[in-house]
Amino acid sequence: MEQLENKLSRVKLDQETLGLSSLLEKRTHALVKDCFKDNETIYFVVAQGEMGKALGKGAENVRRLQQELGKRIRIIEYADTVIDFIRNIISPLRVEEIVEENSIVYLKDSRKKTKSLLIGRDGRNLQLIQRAVTRFFNVEVKVI
Repeated sequence: MEQLENKLSRVKLDQETLGLSSLLEKRTHALVKDCFKDNETIYFVVAQGEMGKALGKGAENVRRLQQELGKRIRIIEYADTVIDFIRNIISPLRVEEIVEENSIVYLKDSRKKTKSLLIGRDGRNLQLIQRAVTRFFNVEVKVI
């Protein structure tokens, strides 16, 4: 129980993200576990098995919300293990190996293109991956 409380205490939503989460839940009937945003994108983490509901037929729900809010929408499906959750975050990218050692998760790939996409300009993509993971798991993410 304490572990669950620790996980939930890290997910803090302000009024705006609570409103966005509520909007997605009302429109799609998918359970939203988390919501956060950067400059141009709103990220929603939905419960396991709720991805289809959240996206809608042909991703119509996402398209409609993007038009209404004037921002890009990215929906990520939650997973109980950090490795599966990271796979969901980085999808459709695939890495050769994901390894967890001593509270650090290593994304290993020999292809330069994949590494550069994971890290992003000025490390922005890696920061977003880290931000999403840290809200549920107490680990650091590194690309090697």
